[in-house]
Amino acid sequence: MLSSLPSLLSSLPLLPNVSDPRSIFLDSAASVRLIGFSAARRNLNLAASAHAALLKSGLHSHLFVANSLLDAYSKCGHLGRALDLFDRMPRRDVVSWTTIISAHCLNGSAADAIGVFVDMLSEETAPPPNEFTAAAVLRACGMLTDERMGRMFHGHLVASGFAYDVFVSNSLIDMYAKAGSIVDAERLVGGLSSRDVVSWSTIISGCVLHGMFENALVLFVEMLEEGIVPNIVTMLSVIQACSLLGRPSLFTAVHTCLIKWELHHCIPVAKSLAIMYAKNGFFYEGVKVFHQFFSPNENECFDPDLIAALIHGCTQTGSLDHGKAIHGRVFKMGFLHCTIVENSVIDLYAKHGQIESAHFIFQRMEERDIVSWNTMISCLLKNDHADESLDYLSQLHAASGSELMPDFVTIISSIQACSMMSSLENGQILHGLVIKSGFNSDVFVCNALIDMYGKSGWVNSANQIFQEMDVRDLGSWNSIISIYGIHGKGASALKVFKNLRLAQTHKPNAVTFVNVISACGHSGLPLEGFECFKVMQRDYEIEPTIEHYAAVVDLFGRCGKIIEAEKFIEEMPIKPGPSIWGSLLGACVIHRNVEMAKRAAAELSVMEPDSNVWRVALSNVYASAGLWDEAAKVRAEMKREGSRKEPGWSYVVLRGMEKFKFIVGDTRHPETDRIYQVWRTIMEHITDGFVETL
Repeated sequence: MLSSLPSLLSSLPLLPNVSDPRSIFLDSAASVRLIGFSAARRNLNLAASAHAALLKSGLHSHLFVANSLLDAYSKCGHLGRALDLFDRMPRRDVVSWTTIISAHCLNGSAADAIGVFVDMLSEETAPPPNEFTAAAVLRACGMLTDERMGRMFHGHLVASGFAYDVFVSNSLIDMYAKAGSIVDAERLVGGLSSRDVVSWSTIISGCVLHGMFENALVLFVEMLEEGIVPNIVTMLSVIQACSLLGRPSLFTAVHTCLIKWELHHCIPVAKSLAIMYAKNGFFYEGVKVFHQFFSPNENECFDPDLIAALIHGCTQTGSLDHGKAIHGRVFKMGFLHCTIVENSVIDLYAKHGQIESAHFIFQRMEERDIVSWNTMISCLLKNDHADESLDYLSQLHAASGSELMPDFVTIISSIQACSMMSSLENGQILHGLVIKSGFNSDVFVCNALIDMYGKSGWVNSANQIFQEMDVRDLGSWNSIISIYGIHGKGASALKVFKNLRLAQTHKPNAVTFVNVISACGHSGLPLEGFECFKVMQRDYEIEPTIEHYAAVVDLFGRCGKIIEAEKFIEEMPIKPGPSIWGSLLGACVIHRNVEMAKRAAAELSVMEPDSNVWRVALSNVYASAGLWDEAAKVRAEMKREGSRKEPGWSYVVLRGMEKFKFIVGDTRHPETDRIYQVWRTIMEHITDGFVETL
């Protein structure tokens, strides 16, 4: 260990010129400078080598040398050696105690730091704490977010006279801010006779930490009004607040301020600016900042958060080509194997429907976190591959063991997949996982379960979850109303809607009224549904959207009031869209109204000339009225234009494991002959039974 010291020592500018570098360890001041250098460089080997040499020379017993070693070990992240040295020290002063308390904080052991402070107070030979000890203990309280303990220690500081020290006051502000007691932190800032940039930066950072972004900016303005010039720490918090608020007008303002104060050249500030722009959809502005301050030939320009933010910006703005370019650059520089960057790349390809590319990146990841799995599951879900998203959940469960557990996002996405597939068995398994994982008290998870059970036909189970929820948001009410509507239980939907209005905990929104009007339409309740439409405007001042008008047209149409439906369309204050005329055409199919169907189809032919949906519906109207020649003309026109109806898929799951997708006339299954033989047998039984009834 000592053999490498001469070459190291000769390169240190802080040490005196000596013929024999080993003589440094006979000079306590030079030894302290050497140990300080090792601490600054976080060089554990150098610190340990110096310690060994000091043991040999006997200088290790000097108090200030031992304190320097304590500091070096703690800053090098080796708490064990620091504690061992602390326990062996024959004499300790306030620096020794403060250093070991700080060492616990650096190591993330805040509770142990508090324990050391208690030992310091209870040990008779221990010195009284000073302002630096107080700051270290307050830091530990902040790390624990233990406001009660912080208040107790605050009382101790008042009694000991340290509370009025500016350094301690700033530490108190930091503790209260991190513990979430922003009001107390603001009160302390307001009570300071001399507020400096540290005081303001601390409270602003605390507001940002707890999501109080507007408060942070208000305090920032107050700071400027006092004539305090912000520093880098202040501006990093302000940039983050602006970014999370997502207001473009703030971006330009804060960027201008940075240029004025000449802080925009600072690398951390430039990175934060680029991230702010990229994450809020201003991709080109983010790239411009990036190119201004980072050379593409320098490895230090690779900051995972920055690269991930730029790729996220490409995702938000739909710039797939730019995202691919960044992906290629990162790959070329050899920096691809970084989880946060790979997650962003997967999300980029997923949002643009390139499932194979997303899957390619995912499969080649060296290390996956839960975000990686969630991104891939969501990718498959949003691209109509719900069955494959559940396969990924199974892989996650099999591969991770206890190291990587499904989180809130995983659960929500998986339940949504079951809902899309109406997969009751898998949904029930997930419900069990929800209860086991403790997510059954989460409102969003319960809402997803209501939707899953409802779409799987288990309305009673959906209602049971709704009734057992301790806390409901408006989404809970909307979900259960929608489920009742889907299953033609309009009276139950109206009852829930009435209870929502009586509870007065949430005001019905636009979605609520679409759901309740649709529920009335599916249950033959035109008067009640139209009354809800009027209540929406009269009692809640919600302006109807095209979805509301379409729901009312559908309401009248399903109930056979197609004359009223057409009149309603004529009196609409906004121009009817395809959904309006489509609803009317659908009603004409049910009630075989050829003339009205022609008028609706004429409107749709202008709005959606390439669509096949209205053509098929019109053909069905003609066929239902016995106008076979007209129906044939529509079908011939579709054939002439090369249009064809998209075939419908059927989906079968056996024993929750084997999955089969097929269309009419499908012959791809290996047991096709047997399947059709069974089908013909079933049809023969049905025909025989029908003949017998005649």
